[in-house]
Amino acid sequence: MKLCPPRRWGLWLALLVASLFVHVILSSRVADELYELARNAAHVKQPPVHEMTVEVEKQPLQRVLEPPPPQEAIEFEKELEMKPPEILIAPQAVKPPPPDVPLTLKADAGGAGAMAAPAAPAQQAQPRLVDPNGIAAAARVPAVGALSEAAGAGTAVRGVGIGNALGDSSNQFAAYLQGLRDGGLDVVFVVDATGSMDWVISEVKARITDIVATVRSLVPTARFGLVAYRDTDEPGFLTKTQRLTYSTKKLRGFLHELLAEGGGDMYEDILEGLKQGIDETGWQAGARRIVILVGDAGPHRDDMSTIVKKVERFAASGGIVSTLDVSDEANPSMVENRVGRKVNRALYRSEPMYEFRLIADAGNGDAATLEQESSLTKRLIILIIGDQFARQMQALLDIL
Repeated sequence: MKLCPPRRWGLWLALLVASLFVHVILSSRVADELYELARNAAHVKQPPVHEMTVEVEKQPLQRVLEPPPPQEAIEFEKELEMKPPEILIAPQAVKPPPPDVPLTLKADAGGAGAMAAPAAPAQQAQPRLVDPNGIAAAARVPAVGALSEAAGAGTAVRGVGIGNALGDSSNQFAAYLQGLRDGGLDVVFVVDATGSMDWVISEVKARITDIVATVRSLVPTARFGLVAYRDTDEPGFLTKTQRLTYSTKKLRGFLHELLAEGGGDMYEDILEGLKQGIDETGWQAGARRIVILVGDAGPHRDDMSTIVKKVERFAASGGIVSTLDVSDEANPSMVENRVGRKVNRALYRSEPMYEFRLIADAGNGDAATLEQESSLTKRLIILIIGDQFARQMQALLDIL
């Protein structure tokens, strides 16, 4: 092993000492600078820190309303699956007259005079446009309506004022129907369901489809409801209600389950029946609201003043209450048809009972019997549309 000479060792030692010396000096200067910076920082005054309070205005909680449930779509029965008909005034001439019969034609247009025309086979009624008082409605009306008054050659046939010269009444009828189409029509039958009314309920069961279809030929969106009433302590129920509906199927189902039972006394609980009809059937806003009371016995005497007040309030809100007295006392013709012979008319009053007339007067409606129209179905339809338009309705009713 060869050792370094002493001179070289001395050189390395000198270099190490010099390096340590430089390191000590540099470290000392850095420490001094750091100390000076720290001392200066200690003498600098820091700005005071202020606490700030920020008040946030509390917003009131808004109540989130749940969206209303979707309304059930209207489902019409098969008889309503059609375009609204244009017929506002139905043809009178439903059958052609006998051949070679001279006809005297009269346009009963509010006193416009008679109009003669030669005989001609009556074909299908010709359409004419009716624009009553500027109302945009197309009405298909016959050129001439014919109703036979006597048999044989030279039979006189009367028109109804809906030919070339339309009278004021026809214009009013067309305008009235257009208003019903625009606003809607709700009809509730309030019917006595005691034993003596069995024939009435049976006929309504059999003809409810005809009644609905006929009215809807004029007002396609008409709705119907039913209330059956009896008397306190009678079997089954006091009242039973089918709310207003577009469904003829529901009406038939309600009537199918309805039986005429009980009764036997002079009075029935008409007050409760009218309460249900007026308050519990679900009237449509804006629609013409009509209640038709059908019975053969009056209300309890103690209830009469309450009934009149109830009906008057309903009429004041735009409703109508009409009555149909189907009792034997009011309908001698009906009795004659049943027994097959004439009866002594002096024994019958031949008009609606006093209580039914009071109710109709309070309800701005009509009080009727079957003397004016022997068919219950036709009588109910006329009461729905209104007795003032019975003449215009006659042709449509003749085809029932």
